[in-house]
Amino acid sequence: MQKQFGITLLELVVTVAILAILAAVGTPILTANIRSAKNADAQNTLKTIYLMQKNYFAENYCYYINSGTGDYTSSINQYLMASSAPSSGPIKVGSANTDFYFYILPGTTGSAGACTGSKSNDYVAYAQSRTQSSLIYSINQQNVKSGF
Repeated sequence: MQKQFGITLLELVVTVAILAILAAVGTPILTANIRSAKNADAQNTLKTIYLMQKNYFAENYCYYINSGTGDYTSSINQYLMASSAPSSGPIKVGSANTDFYFYILPGTTGSAGACTGSKSNDYVAYAQSRTQSSLIYSINQQNVKSGF
């Protein structure tokens, strides 16, 4: 009797077929988990903005707001998070953050950005997806969330 060394073509084909099935099932699950984690990260960043707005209000008697929509992440880092390097954090900026960008607008009675008068006491902070523009999370000064 001779001993057989190596594998047959049938064994190789079965192995490749099993790997293909696992990849076909696992890839969508992995992609969904990654998307879910990125969404949770954006929501947690909004909660951080909410807490930092409380501190900003205690010091300035108004909330920090941006002049419009768009990517104001570095401004939020600089003026709200008091970062000495606003282009690098604490919230990821630009090409380092390919998922969401952040901006803060006046609320329903908010001012146009001035910290004067009774109308500078509310805001809505937004996280908007860079790839899916309809995916927007928001939080306001009363911790009311939408899109979560």
